[in-house]
Amino acid sequence: METSRRTFLSMTAMAAGALALPRSLLAAGGQRPSLNIAVQDLRTILEPVASSSIANVSWRVQYSIFDQLLRTDYNDNFRLNFALATSLKQIDAKTHEIVLRDNVKFHDGSTMTADDVVFSLGVERLRGDKAPGAAVVANFLSSLANVQKVDDRTIRLFTKTEDPVFANRLGAWGTQIISAKAWKAAASYDAWAAKPIGTGPYKIGDVRSGDEITLVAHDEYWGGQPPFASIRFKRLPEIAARIAGLKAGDYDIVTDITPDHISEIEGVSGLTVTGGEAMWFRFLTFAPLKTPVLKDVNLRRALAFAIDREGLADGLWNGRAKALTSWQLPIFGDINDPERKGVSYDPALVKELLAKSSYKGEEIPYPTVGTYYPMQLPDNQALVEMWKAAGINVKLIMCENWDQVGNIGGINDTSGGAFYADPVSMLWQIIGPTNDLQASGGWTNAEFNALGNQLETTLDLAKRKAAFKRMQDIVEIDDPCITPLHSMPFIYGQKTDLAFTPNPLPQMWLGPNLPSEPVV
Repeated sequence: METSRRTFLSMTAMAAGALALPRSLLAAGGQRPSLNIAVQDLRTILEPVASSSIANVSWRVQYSIFDQLLRTDYNDNFRLNFALATSLKQIDAKTHEIVLRDNVKFHDGSTMTADDVVFSLGVERLRGDKAPGAAVVANFLSSLANVQKVDDRTIRLFTKTEDPVFANRLGAWGTQIISAKAWKAAASYDAWAAKPIGTGPYKIGDVRSGDEITLVAHDEYWGGQPPFASIRFKRLPEIAARIAGLKAGDYDIVTDITPDHISEIEGVSGLTVTGGEAMWFRFLTFAPLKTPVLKDVNLRRALAFAIDREGLADGLWNGRAKALTSWQLPIFGDINDPERKGVSYDPALVKELLAKSSYKGEEIPYPTVGTYYPMQLPDNQALVEMWKAAGINVKLIMCENWDQVGNIGGINDTSGGAFYADPVSMLWQIIGPTNDLQASGGWTNAEFNALGNQLETTLDLAKRKAAFKRMQDIVEIDDPCITPLHSMPFIYGQKTDLAFTPNPLPQMWLGPNLPSEPVV
């Protein structure tokens, strides 16, 4: 059955839905304002499918530079909408046909065609074993087998197997369309990756490595005029410096505000705090194949059940975070199991598990950078104390970077989230065989991997639900390798009269309000 965009949504509607700007933010003569944002960290490789771009600090900048074939409205219950595509038709079990939007302009003024889409999703950039997008394919587009042009406005996408979430994948990450001509004209891949050409509401202006990125309005944007003339992202690692800059008027938005600093903003005239509950989560992974003491299943279970998640969420986050005991989410619909208990704080059970284990008090390494996530070090320290109280000897090891963390093994803390409303985007995407834990040799489980393959290839709802349930049983009970902690709120300080609505994911959308064109 073919799904076409709603033709009654005209360009007039698009323009009418643009992000509203209060009069106080308009510059003299009615000119659009520039936006200044202070961020905790930046990555200045701006090619969205580069492996270094798989990070929170990359997504929030790139989200306004590139468009995908479809887009997920994270503030509307993860509704899937059309973007660069205007229709999606399934030809057979493994073939989808897409019609592209007319007159979409790249940042260099050229017009997007099917050739650009075929190249963007092709072997050289994305799907080849040595392509820069190989890691993104493994994470987000693993079922994509081939892309072919039908005519200048029509393409066909072929999958390796049936894929119950293929449309969702097209609106998650990895299908950002770039200019094939500009790619081929670049002096080198590094030159391209520093300043790629997309179709989003902002194009790349000045980039100062590791310090500052300025985006400039792309006024030929298909979705309407961008509300800001330019956007400057400034790297300020210290939260005190970000807040001071906000108070001084140097910045309009500052990111990664922690609960202990909220009062410094809320009491200031003209400033407010936004954001909060998110679909992004903090969790721990265990690497038993790298850490001999963790080979004991009962010890790993004890580590998980010794965590007071409510204490972390309430004590460190003042109730702004939500304690997590399982990998269930309401957005998963019929596959969600709200009755699942998962792993809860249970000191008595921890005592039993340790008694059954071979653990004799050996030191367990817990490497961390400590400063990447909001409240990361307090989380780290609180967990060590919880384990100490339970009789488990965990040593916190401060590292300079993530490479050092990965080389040590032991217990690692990281984050992840649901990019679309299906469990494939969560547990399977986080610890499947192509992701860090298994790819680095920290843990593997053949049954888990077989069930994950079934979850992402069968259309049978009952089988998918059963597979997801058993996958959780494995990582919670039979062969623990991961345990959830709490949601990771994205909290911003900003000027009160600025119309900015945060996403429940790291991405920051700073373009015009786009019309709702649901893929139904």
